[in-house]
Amino acid sequence: MKKYFIGMGFWGRLFVFLSLTVFLMLGAVIMGDIIAFLVYGKDAMVRMDVPVVQMLQTFLAIGLFLLPPFFMVLLCCEGSVWDNLTVSKRPDWRLLLISVATMVVAMPMVSWLEELNSHMTLPDGMSAIEDWMRDKEDSANKLVLKLTQSPDTLNYVINIIVLALLPALCEEMYFRVGVQTRLLGDKTRIQGYLAAVLAAVLFSALHLQFFGFLPRMVLGAVLGIMLVITGNVWYSVLAHFFNNLCAVTLAYMVARGVEMEQQQWIESGWAALLSAAATAAMLVLLYRTEKISKNALKFREMP
Repeated sequence: MKKYFIGMGFWGRLFVFLSLTVFLMLGAVIMGDIIAFLVYGKDAMVRMDVPVVQMLQTFLAIGLFLLPPFFMVLLCCEGSVWDNLTVSKRPDWRLLLISVATMVVAMPMVSWLEELNSHMTLPDGMSAIEDWMRDKEDSANKLVLKLTQSPDTLNYVINIIVLALLPALCEEMYFRVGVQTRLLGDKTRIQGYLAAVLAAVLFSALHLQFFGFLPRMVLGAVLGIMLVITGNVWYSVLAHFFNNLCAVTLAYMVARGVEMEQQQWIESGWAALLSAAATAAMLVLLYRTEKISKNALKFREMP
């Protein structure tokens, strides 16, 4: 039976991937609701208390983003599951540091894009669509605020797992491995950097937060390029986690009453240009360091 799945082309594998996504998402939602009801009770679910939301988000992240690429690889790809998921190789600590540093230097560029994107307006004839987009944006912001407005340290630690670690791991598996590598890279002529960009567009669009589309797409492209360069998704996962961790920590500090004043220069155009140049430079450094590391490994393995 597996031979049938392995022989599928792009449309067949896409059908399998989407079917798995829908089926496992529905299963995760049902399972999450049942367990949340048994653990926290009906009243807590009606109020959507923070622990309930955290549990539901956990189930959704695993069912919607983590399991579909795993089962698609299991069904449709030859060779080791872990090799196909690009997680079998031990990450190099130097590349890990460069990946995190890339996120740091990208921050001014991302802030500028966020400011630019937040002022987006549609023509008068599309006001209904703009209202829907703003409603989706407000709903997402209210959910994040609900989860992060508590100054409790335990809640902060849980949020690191629910809002930083799980999204980083699960979304990178789905978009970078599933879409970019195993779907586009394996079954189309769209490979490498173009596949990274297309996966990033999908990654940003499926968040349904259109007034943050540009910065999320650019960060997604950077994460995808990291995978193209290294062939190892752990670097993208760590960079994604670091980016999420900064946001969760900032929200926690605000909830604790710490006054956070952002410097105006961070959102300036020249800072964004310097940030973009620095980000590109870090990706070049990642490429060269990875190449040196690979050559050194080959040299050590020579008889």
